[in-house]
Amino acid sequence: MSAAGDLPLLDHIVFADTHGELPETYAYLSYLRPIVEAAGIEFHVVTAGSLEQALLSPVPTSSNPTPPVHVLNPDGSKGRIGQYRCSYDYKRRQVTRKVKALCGGRGAWKRATVEQWIGFSLDEIGRMKPGDECRCGTTRAAHAGGAGNCAGFDPWQSNRWPLIELRMRREDTIRWFTEHGHPRPPRSACWFCPNQGNGRWQALREEHPDLFERACQLDDSIRHGGGFNARGNVAFAGSMYLHGSLVSLREADLRTRRQVIADSGQGELFDVDALAFDCSAGACFT
Repeated sequence: MSAAGDLPLLDHIVFADTHGELPETYAYLSYLRPIVEAAGIEFHVVTAGSLEQALLSPVPTSSNPTPPVHVLNPDGSKGRIGQYRCSYDYKRRQVTRKVKALCGGRGAWKRATVEQWIGFSLDEIGRMKPGDECRCGTTRAAHAGGAGNCAGFDPWQSNRWPLIELRMRREDTIRWFTEHGHPRPPRSACWFCPNQGNGRWQALREEHPDLFERACQLDDSIRHGGGFNARGNVAFAGSMYLHGSLVSLREADLRTRRQVIADSGQGELFDVDALAFDCSAGACFT
């Protein structure tokens, strides 16, 4: 939209690559890159390496990335990993590091004023969060607790959500692309993310069986071991699963709720799958 003139011209686009996107996402990025660069927008790809390989690491450390997996606790109760770090370490941290570098030399970001656009649509309005780092380097919460080195909290970077300002929902955004002669954009997300619903797991199994097999191998590796099961070198007590049913991904029932209802012979008033969203955590820039 910026390249087309529907929004002001951006200076930069930063894409954080976890090496875990679907092939069609990488293909779409290759399609978009020359379009935005022709408009004068610089396109940057940053990465912390392969998230999949880091999750498969057998070496436990206190800094191994932890995904938002489903957990079977020792007492039989179900839980989730709430304080997961994969999106921070492999996305937000990499983007912020690059933006600071684009501000200039060492410490230049403290004197800069950056406006960061995030493409959340109106459906995701609950994911909006303001800039969280003061020019002195402390977070908003730490500053409120008296840890700041300046008079008041002064963020060097402010967040903006143009699609929400335009009251555009996800389907409106997709329609904009098609109406302007572009292919339908795929959704950006790691193909092994535990936050995805059965529709996406089902599509992965049918459209990318090789990646589904790799997801199954990852699921098997995290059950009672794996490097990221340790926090501060203390082994994790529960059992981890990629699928919310707390069974092996190979054996999980991947039917959507709509399919389950249809198989039972019952009707439905609403399309419950269309009303459901895979991720409500708001941690990833997806």
